[in-house]
Amino acid sequence: MEVPLTDTDTMLDKPSQDERNFAALGHALTFIEGGIVGPLIIYVLQKQDKPFSAFHSLQSLYFGLLFLAITVVTCGFGALVVVWPYLVFEVIAAVKSYEGEWYVLPVVGKYALQQHPPPSGTRLTGLGYD
Repeated sequence: MEVPLTDTDTMLDKPSQDERNFAALGHALTFIEGGIVGPLIIYVLQKQDKPFSAFHSLQSLYFGLLFLAITVVTCGFGALVVVWPYLVFEVIAAVKSYEGEWYVLPVVGKYALQQHPPPSGTRLTGLGYD
């Protein structure tokens, strides 16, 4: 006989407001410092016991590093092409993470998921996940 879940049981898998704030901050710092140092600091502080904010800050860090790599490899010309999609995806990720969603950024999100997988049964959102 199955025991029905209570509100307390279902809340265990939901990120706390604190985790959601740090996750959104990891994405939002992109607009202040470029998306590398801020997410890295948040990731280091959150990686042990806060998988939601660790996941979001890590994928924001990966996204920032990808943008930097494209910029360097193309001598800056690539930045002219990818800057707007980069910023739009970071805004979407900041909003979705603040709402408590496991939003997966394109290209880099799957690598962050390998490091910090969501609780079983959690719905992933993002390109290819909706």
